Amino acid sequence: INAEYGGKARAALEFLYNRRVPISDLPGTIINVNSGNWVRKDTGIGAGIDSYYEYLLKGYIVNGDPRMWEMFERQYVATRRHVKRGKFLLTVHSGAPSNRVREHQDSLQAFWPGVQTLAGDIKEAEQVWEHYYQVSKGNHFTLPEAFLLDERMFWPQFYLRPELIESSYSLYQATKDPKYVEAGARIMKAIEGRCRVVCGYASLKNTNTGELEDRMDSFVLAETFKYLYLLFAEEEDVGVDMTRYVLTTEAHLIPIQIQLFTNKKVNGSTAECENRKVYTWTWLQNFLFRRYIDPSYLHNGCLVEDQPYFNRKRRITSSLRAADFDYRSSEHVAILRSMGITIEPTGGDRVVLIHNTVLSHTEQLGVEGVIFMKEITDHVARSAANQRSEEDIPLKELYVDSLLTFTRLTLQAGKAMFGPDLAKGYTVSGLAIQADPPEGCTPLRNLVTDKIVILFRGACMFAEKVRMVQEAGGAGAVIVDNTEGSSAVIAMSGDGKNNVIIPSVFITKEDGEKLLTVFKRDRFMTILELRESRLQSG
Repeated sequence: INAEYGGKARAALEFLYNRRVPISDLPGTIINVNSGNWVRKDTGIGAGIDSYYEYLLKGYIVNGDPRMWEMFERQYVATRRHVKRGKFLLTVHSGAPSNRVREHQDSLQAFWPGVQTLAGDIKEAEQVWEHYYQVSKGNHFTLPEAFLLDERMFWPQFYLRPELIESSYSLYQATKDPKYVEAGARIMKAIEGRCRVVCGYASLKNTNTGELEDRMDSFVLAETFKYLYLLFAEEEDVGVDMTRYVLTTEAHLIPIQIQLFTNKKVNGSTAECENRKVYTWTWLQNFLFRRYIDPSYLHNGCLVEDQPYFNRKRRITSSLRAADFDYRSSEHVAILRSMGITIEPTGGDRVVLIHNTVLSHTEQLGVEGVIFMKEITDHVARSAANQRSEEDIPLKELYVDSLLTFTRLTLQAGKAMFGPDLAKGYTVSGLAIQADPPEGCTPLRNLVTDKIVILFRGACMFAEKVRMVQEAGGAGAVIVDNTEGSSAVIAMSGDGKNNVIIPSVFITKEDGEKLLTVFKRDRFMTILELRESRLQSG
């Protein structure tokens, strides 16, 4: 193994990673290698960028370097936040990720479920795979080069690409569900019936008409047929133990370099690891195609033998315990600031903590900030729960998550005495939208389907407002108090009718202003979640 080549490749990968666009935490697709500036800032998981994600993960699997995993995990989270919309994986502007830059998906994106499978995200991989398979099925099992969100063709060519078959193979290895083999058989039958010619296999100019094109790319033999063979073959027929290898983007076999890390610390140190083996083959067979290795299973820089594959949270704790926090302590304020947490006084002894991971001094401190925010929320909830009386208004919670500004708020809310109760784990979430008209007492003029609608108090009864949202297709309602001088959380009374089937909550004027401030800065990607208050369940 020549470390010089590996070092150059690693330097290139770090170069790209370090030029992520801050607002989305994602790279572009074309970069000026001299200036380091992005020439094209569109981003997604398809053509022009697919291999970047694949090698972050596969580089980690091959070499066990925790830094590779850290880079992949951060990029994977960012793609789920900005690129994934329901079952679709879109191409967006990395500097304004709420804006789509194209209306179609390309066939290369079908590799993504395979990457998700290797990362252990099996459930989502199956959902994403199903979308691409249905597009293929609707086009005679020959996936078009590009297609619109409604699954109509955008570019009708079929170049016998391997990506969907590759993902089928990975998912079959992980689940042993025969539907993936059946899918591969249907695709193979379509290729054999529609593309077979005297001297090989031709591409299709149009998947609908079946018109042929005199073209057979090298990946057809190197990848497409290789993955089909692996999908159908029995283990004893393959000739090698596939659990010992990772397949590159071109389906070349790279051995997992266990020997590189046996008796070596994975943090770059040359110190001995007490003769511990980094991996065992049994563990690898469980891990590959199922779960990723958790870097928190390091012991003094060494990976410990026979650790269970990843099925629990990382062992990261905050450097400041929530129970010890004092907002008057300059030391505590400085610690929170390093985590990306700012403190805003609201009068008296009350403060609001706002976490923005972009402001954290390091990635690790950003993670500690997330943990601290959870701990302080739980701590406050427990303290308040111990003090409240049985006569208190039953509280609910409005959770606000702005994907564009990285702002998260948790606001206490009053319950509705009508409609479904947000209890026993029942929650509803969706993108936020402000009602037009603002009070929502007449039919809404804007499109609110599947969204959480923000309305103002007044002009009609609470239940009437929620009913208007329901009739317009909204998923839930947040009613903001607009009464001057009022700061009370109240329970919203009904009107005697039992035809409200969506949940709703009430928030104070002060909290409404906080919500609307976030919403006005991020009108397209602010997510609201209505749920049972931790003050109630504490």
